[in-house]
Amino acid sequence: MSKAGQLAVFVILFASLGQASNPCPVTLVNGTDDLNAFAITFRNAGKLPIRRLEFNCNLAQLKTHKVQTIQCSEKNALFFPGTEYTVRYPYPDGVPRPVLVSLKSATTADEYIWKPSRREPCRTLHIVPKRTRK
Repeated sequence: MSKAGQLAVFVILFASLGQASNPCPVTLVNGTDDLNAFAITFRNAGKLPIRRLEFNCNLAQLKTHKVQTIQCSEKNALFFPGTEYTVRYPYPDGVPRPVLVSLKSATTADEYIWKPSRREPCRTLHIVPKRTRK
């Protein structure tokens, strides 16, 4: 292979590596339940502070097998890199039910909005209230 061909392969290889996706900027650490609320513990795994977080919080209806989505977001926040934080959200009607939590989006301090995709998934938490565990 000529030197020009080798250089072209080298440039293409490093260009594709440079476009490799960043991993999930938020690491979901733990999910717990309280009397009338559930808590999500997470860590900012990115390099910039996070200004806004949105989670997918889905309550599973055990009897009907339907999913109810509840609002789980931190709209005006400041989460610094490397630090663990805990946020709490009330159960609808105060009734504890299993919750499936995943990251919907994270907005960094430079206004970049990161959303998970099939190629870039984030961890999911399954929070099961103690009163419904078997």
